[in-house]
Amino acid sequence: MAASRSVPLYVGRILSPSGVPQGTCFQLAPGYLVTAWHVVQATLALGDDEALRVDRLSDPGAGRITARVAADDRRADLALLKADASFPESARLLRGARTVKQSEPVTVVGHALIQEAGDRPPVVWVEALGEWQGEASRADGVVLGRFYSRDILSGMSGAPVRQRNDDSVVGVVSARYNTSDGWLVHSVWASRVDELRSLCEGHVDLGGSHWVGFTAAGAATAVAESLLRKPGTDPGSEIRVETARASDQDRTEALPPQASSGGAVDTTPTGTGGAVSDAITEEVTQSVLERAARWFLDSL
Repeated sequence: MAASRSVPLYVGRILSPSGVPQGTCFQLAPGYLVTAWHVVQATLALGDDEALRVDRLSDPGAGRITARVAADDRRADLALLKADASFPESARLLRGARTVKQSEPVTVVGHALIQEAGDRPPVVWVEALGEWQGEASRADGVVLGRFYSRDILSGMSGAPVRQRNDDSVVGVVSARYNTSDGWLVHSVWASRVDELRSLCEGHVDLGGSHWVGFTAAGAATAVAESLLRKPGTDPGSEIRVETARASDQDRTEALPPQASSGGAVDTTPTGTGGAVSDAITEEVTQSVLERAARWFLDSL
């Protein structure tokens, strides 16, 4: 099967013991996969052991690997899997739900269950375009992301919801809202990256790795450096970047982001040999840092 640029090499399928696709997953870091918990639960019920079979969406049926549950958050409908092998790539950047703009274009590529007529070969995957709509809160306190898409299909649960302009993962498909009265038509619920970060604690380090955007210290440094390099283009005249120096352990300096071969932005916090002067003190409040980091990411 010819490879498509629409299908990231870090997206895969969760398979039943007999090889029938049950849902979608994606690689967060080498050997670690993320999917929806309800996909894992339904798939494990079909077998006699705790192992899950996985293959790549871009090359279905080839190079199957085995994975087991490393951690789960059932209320948030998330599962972290530890695999015995890795996909060629991992997701390059994660975004918290509240940093995503309203109506931001997003895309989902995942396994699709479509009933084709006649003897046509079955559809393997579908790309569904949509728009981010914000958040919603359930009665049990779980906060979900919500986006609009007319094309989310059965089989896409567990797929990454990706921002189209930089391929950043902003959520994980959980369920399509099937309205009976026309309200919230074409709405899709997504588990948030915020809960995913908590799920990964003790398993995957999301703080300083090269594929995951900024650590708190790295974000402050990158924003400060960008402001220094672009005088007069700050995110708001009321924002003063008087950043205090982080501790030796947490201090991170960043090179300008580079595009990866898959079109994602690599914001590797790499040493720049003192690109940000020690004379700059770091005193960034949480709200200021959040606004400045959002401006910096949106300017990439």
